[in-house]
Amino acid sequence: MNPFVIAKSAKNALSKVEINFNRLAGRELVPLQTKILNIETSSLCNLECVFCAYVKKNSPKVSMKDAFFKSCIEQATAMGYTQFELTPMTGDVFMDRHIFNKFDSLETHPTVEGYHFFTNFTLPDRDEIYRLVRLKKLNNLTVSIYGHDLQSFIAITKSTEKVYKRLRDNLESLLALMTEKTFNLDIVIRTTRDAPRKPSSDVMKLLERFREHGVHTRSSHVYNNWGGYVTQADVQGLAIDVTSSEGTYKRGACSLLFTDYQIMATGIVNGCAARDADASLKIGDLNEMPLNKILSPENPVYMRLIEEQQRGEFRSVCKSCDYYKSIYHTRKRQRKDGTKFQTIEEYKNRLRLASQSGANNLMKELPQTPIDASKANTVDENTIVPAK
Repeated sequence: MNPFVIAKSAKNALSKVEINFNRLAGRELVPLQTKILNIETSSLCNLECVFCAYVKKNSPKVSMKDAFFKSCIEQATAMGYTQFELTPMTGDVFMDRHIFNKFDSLETHPTVEGYHFFTNFTLPDRDEIYRLVRLKKLNNLTVSIYGHDLQSFIAITKSTEKVYKRLRDNLESLLALMTEKTFNLDIVIRTTRDAPRKPSSDVMKLLERFREHGVHTRSSHVYNNWGGYVTQADVQGLAIDVTSSEGTYKRGACSLLFTDYQIMATGIVNGCAARDADASLKIGDLNEMPLNKILSPENPVYMRLIEEQQRGEFRSVCKSCDYYKSIYHTRKRQRKDGTKFQTIEEYKNRLRLASQSGANNLMKELPQTPIDASKANTVDENTIVPAK
């Protein structure tokens, strides 16, 4: 068995003890995170990775209009949000043709402090990479690489040699600009257990050169089940382990409900930005009401979701999810970072103040629709069309 899976099982067992102890003691550990908001600019992707929910989800595959994005930023900053996570739930930011317009909106907004995102880095061209390194408010960029060579890349992503070569060329272009970038760069390699330890492919050799520049790289061999969307059958024939939700002890509300809600490309505000690809945890829609009304303790839909989980009632996607993080458990990274915590009631009070602040500030009128319909149906010649 994969040693990483064994280690995770052991951690789950230890977590159960802490969760029960803190629950009995009435100690709620809701992370005190008041500045970061997740906004999905595009739910489209050019890859069809076998471990991802993208090919199975039913939610629309679209990009957000620039005007709607600006409205989201105005409403969010009015509520006190200053940092933005742009990583799509299952897509890639560069599938949005107008993503640099959105970057410009963030760069020029007086109260936006920064933003960050993940990307598979197969889509931007050399000129866009040149523009990327000159962004001033981009705090962190994480490049996700799937597979350790051409063969494993194609097996995992269901893509082509052409796209693999584009990834390689893009990494070369970024490497040449390392002295000019101001953002923090991370590279994550998600591949198979049987990957060679020594770099043998062109891409892995490139990563060695990134390390020489002080870039943090890490590898992952355990794959999440995407709330039940992905099973071991989906990765059959590959040395990949998909984790099961059976060993994930669930008691109390998931902390992601308080920190990782997301404005999706359609305008739906979802209670989870991590694994709920079809927005079954929807708490509102920006086409119907403003953000300060959705992210509010006076929103009964949002509060009901939290109360359900506090009672031990988990919806289907949550029952199957192995990414759950109880508010009665502190994680290693939180201890390392010195994360501050609050109770649910304190969270509600802070959210109430933010909601009132948003109501009192001038907000732009919402456009009729956030969906860039043309993006869903037309792709320019430089974009890879997902295989059907």
